[in-house]
Amino acid sequence: MGSMEQQEYPLVRRLHALDPRLREAAARDAAATLWGPEAERVLAAALVTAAREERDPGALEAQLAALPSVETGLDDTDLGRLAVMPSPPPVLARLLARAGRLQVAGPVEPVGAGTRAVVRCLRGIPRTGLSLRTPLGAWVVLERIESYGRATDRLDTGASARVLLSGPGARALGEWDRLEADPRAREYVRLLRAPDPRVRELAAAGAADWPDSWDPETGTLLCAALARAAAHEPDASALETELGALLQLARFLSPPARAALRARDRATLPPTLHPCLDALLTSDDPAH
Repeated sequence: MGSMEQQEYPLVRRLHALDPRLREAAARDAAATLWGPEAERVLAAALVTAAREERDPGALEAQLAALPSVETGLDDTDLGRLAVMPSPPPVLARLLARAGRLQVAGPVEPVGAGTRAVVRCLRGIPRTGLSLRTPLGAWVVLERIESYGRATDRLDTGASARVLLSGPGARALGEWDRLEADPRAREYVRLLRAPDPRVRELAAAGAADWPDSWDPETGTLLCAALARAAAHEPDASALETELGALLQLARFLSPPARAALRARDRATLPPTLHPCLDALLTSDDPAH
């Protein structure tokens, strides 16, 4: 990590402190804040470096637990470095599965209601049961993975395997097609940062279209992006859609996201949206 980045982001220095308790505290602080895109990228890389070098169990647990909060800041190099960590704990295994990218490496073969193909894993560690999107926008499910003639539940980065895919999208696959593990959440996060308020509004609406399809970490990621957008949203229509999406996903709303919403200047909020914001801020209060 360059010295300029360490000067600009003191948290990066703390992630490399000599005292493991200070490193652990820094990782927890990283997870407790909503970061802008550039800070997210810097902290993601710093957390990956810290986790790869960490020998203290408590600090390592905190560093890995913080990664989903900066997930959209992880690039392919970061994901590749994480993928070679031995015995990844559940939080890291889920993150790497969500990052999965496969490439069909040979002709596909219809098998009953499914399709068999040889694939190469380009990124992440996809697992059986994972939904992937095809180049045409259809969906397939990774039903089975066979490596060296034996069934396995995961496919490591850089490895090839024969897989069984189900779903209508599988029949349209061709050689060299790429499959992406459900890329919608990352796309919505990116679009919620767009300069056009109509694009932000559409992204917020899309995030709320499948409220029951998100796992807890993906839901938390979306709520963080929605709260970050809503905290500074100047457009009334986009703001209404962002707050409405947050209500749909309120069970995933984290303390950092609530803190961002709480910091919103109510004087800039249309009076009709006050009840919506109040509902979000009190939804974690046992008295309500």
